[in-house]
Amino acid sequence: MISQATRLSRLLLPLVLPLVLAATTVSAETRRIAIVVGNNAGTGEMPPLRYAESDAGKMARVLVELGDVQADDVLLLQGQKVGSVERAIAEARDRIAFFKRSPDVRTVVFFYFSGHSDGEAIELSGEKLAYPRLKALLTGTAADVRLVVVDACRSGAGLREKGGKSVEGFTIRLADTLQATGEAFITSSAADEAALESSEVMGSYFTHNFISGLRGAADTSGDKLVTLAEAYKYAYDRTVSSTAMLAVGAQHPNYDFRLSGQGELVLSSLLKPSSMLVLPDAERAMVTDLARDQVVVEVVGGAKEVALAPGQYGLRLFKGGQSYGGRVTLTDGQRHVVAMSALQPVSSSVLVAAKGGPLVVQQVEQPATLKTGINLGVSVGGAGRILQMNARDPKWQLRVDFEPLTTTFASFAGGRLLGSLHLLALGEMSFEPALLNGSEAANEAGGQVRVGYRVGLQLWRFEFGVGLELGPGVLAQLYGSRAATAIFTVAPRANLKFRIVPSFSIVASGDLTFTGLQYGETEASSQFSWFAYPSISIGAQVTF
Repeated sequence: MISQATRLSRLLLPLVLPLVLAATTVSAETRRIAIVVGNNAGTGEMPPLRYAESDAGKMARVLVELGDVQADDVLLLQGQKVGSVERAIAEARDRIAFFKRSPDVRTVVFFYFSGHSDGEAIELSGEKLAYPRLKALLTGTAADVRLVVVDACRSGAGLREKGGKSVEGFTIRLADTLQATGEAFITSSAADEAALESSEVMGSYFTHNFISGLRGAADTSGDKLVTLAEAYKYAYDRTVSSTAMLAVGAQHPNYDFRLSGQGELVLSSLLKPSSMLVLPDAERAMVTDLARDQVVVEVVGGAKEVALAPGQYGLRLFKGGQSYGGRVTLTDGQRHVVAMSALQPVSSSVLVAAKGGPLVVQQVEQPATLKTGINLGVSVGGAGRILQMNARDPKWQLRVDFEPLTTTFASFAGGRLLGSLHLLALGEMSFEPALLNGSEAANEAGGQVRVGYRVGLQLWRFEFGVGLELGPGVLAQLYGSRAATAIFTVAPRANLKFRIVPSFSIVASGDLTFTGLQYGETEASSQFSWFAYPSISIGAQVTF
């Protein structure tokens, strides 16, 4: 027969149990240890990688900045051998044993590798560490949760014994602070696929996308927390889409997990970042750490907030078939909103290579030719005869400058080196003091047609350029008996342009024009002479 106390306990259990679990959750502490390994050199059968070790550095930084991993609990190994990796795992095991002296501490081990793989083992400077051995070492740490991420060619083969899957996403119900155990194993490629590197993102596609997700690109829920499921899905989608058009074919990340518990494993938190960068609405945006010359985050599809450390960053946005660039400085605690008007047109290209071989693919993303411009300006200067250079008459010019072609030779963070073709029409008039009343009166008028080319350097909103213009023209006296005279001009020119908005700029320039013509008091006494006059010009340019 059931006692009254037993009946009462059964009635109260559904109400009391959630409170007990909640109290356990609040009191529990999670300690995370990260073993981050990058190795450009494999066993020597494949060419060295370019970005595996720098990828490891980027992963270590994001885990410290946003992943709730203490700096002392990140074991970063770059270019090390198998023995160093095994010792790092043993050190992690010792730390976990120390943490577990407190019964309310939960432990998470994050293992990351970027480098070569033959599908059976990871390769470390001429040595191999087999996947079963790696898993056994990590299991021996006795961490409550083990998360393994391997970015290498054919890394999906390491999941065969557990039936690894290549799918868009998965549901992980796991919370650090609850009584949950298990492991998750994620690879950047399938068993028969190459893992690709890109010079554009300065790293491997998968790691680049995974880190971008941790910095905020994968926060689809908008709760400022990036879970393992969100990070994996974002990395999967972006890796597949960004490699789908390459000749080698799309790269498909894989996963396998054995987890128990409820909730979600949070990999990064954007609630209290050092600083935030708010990117404008664009099809695609990339952020480069200028101090390290590394692409640190990429966002696709719309405006987004990303978490970054204080520093100087270069920006590149793609919108409406055009790419734009600029730079920004972030200070501690700052939330910086980027406006499209602060960016300028740039161009880019992509170089792709397989981690497991010498495959190289060139892909041009944006055309080098940019917008056409029309410049309307006014010049003033004084002319003198060559070798005499005494000021003669003040000369005014109305310039209509058409730029049908602008080509980018090279692009870099925040700027580009370019060349521009010019077609110019100039109307000019010279003045001299009238003899009777001392006022100025026009004594000559003319017109010119020139073609020119300029090499320029764009930095932020400024463009500095130097070039040469030349072409024929005609000059006529407004009094006297002399007929119109043919002239020819050569003009070295320098300019400074300041872009107010993407389609409108103010242009200031100066040149030294050399003009050749028949000169003399009468036709009989005239001879071919060269004149030179420096001039300065101010104008406005409209691009379309």
